Amino acid sequence: MAARNHGAFAADAAASVLEQDYEPLELIAIDDASDDETADVLEDCAAAAPRGRMVVVRHERQEGIAATRANALRLAEGDFIGLLDSDDLWLPGKVRPQVELLADDPGLGLTHAAFEAFNSETGQALPWDPEWDLEDDQLVELVRRGCFIMPGTTLIRRAAIDTRGVGFVTLDYASYDDYLLFLTIALDWRFAYEPRTVMRYRRHEGNLTNLLFAGNLPRARLDLLAEFLRRFPEARDRLGPERRRTPARLLIRAAVYERTRDPAQAAASLLSALRQHPGAAVGEITSVLRSRRLTRVA
Repeated sequence: MAARNHGAFAADAAASVLEQDYEPLELIAIDDASDDETADVLEDCAAAAPRGRMVVVRHERQEGIAATRANALRLAEGDFIGLLDSDDLWLPGKVRPQVELLADDPGLGLTHAAFEAFNSETGQALPWDPEWDLEDDQLVELVRRGCFIMPGTTLIRRAAIDTRGVGFVTLDYASYDDYLLFLTIALDWRFAYEPRTVMRYRRHEGNLTNLLFAGNLPRARLDLLAEFLRRFPEARDRLGPERRRTPARLLIRAAVYERTRDPAQAAASLLSALRQHPGAAVGEITSVLRSRRLTRVA
């Protein structure tokens, strides 16, 4: 559990883990130099938990989400690793079926599941429907669709994390360390998806996701995919035409974001998209124009 400035939510998040009906489970919660009472709340939870059930570590200075997760991973001793941010909730019964899935299938590296997004102030459920093709190569889908896996729903085989030695890497763009990890695991391991809902994802003003979506998200994905292919050039053949189609589409989306902020960069992105894959670039331009027309009509 990576935690920062979630003093109002951290106790509920910790309880949702500690109350799982799976006994050999340890919660490692790391406070990333919070400015509020988050660390104290977590330490109170650890003191109330059975001996050895919960460990709390305080960072003296803020290190970021990736470094915080990496620190927790170094301390973890289990064969399976789960993730939960300190403002979200695991639902009862989340862990045991996932452990059984992984234990029964040694080729399975990661299992993930459905989740419910909700408004933190009202409790109202919010629509959140990522789409991907379960029948297709999951590596290709992660490139084509983006990170459709909600980290808090996962249970990951430790050996799958260790295979390529990547773990949680600090990147220039916040909150994409899990995306790089999932891409890397998909090189060697299969994924399984459960349609049951195992997690509640809290939406509030302090979400790290808000920072991600406020920036040039297409450019961030482009940079992430370039870094992935730089590290693992063997993935190029497996991706096939998608290796050029997806960057072309992302470059068009990046150009849309950049056109009023940096017109020269937007023009360069457009030309680069047409060089990458003319058909995908033109198709994405058409999609952007169509969506804008629909928005004006609405």
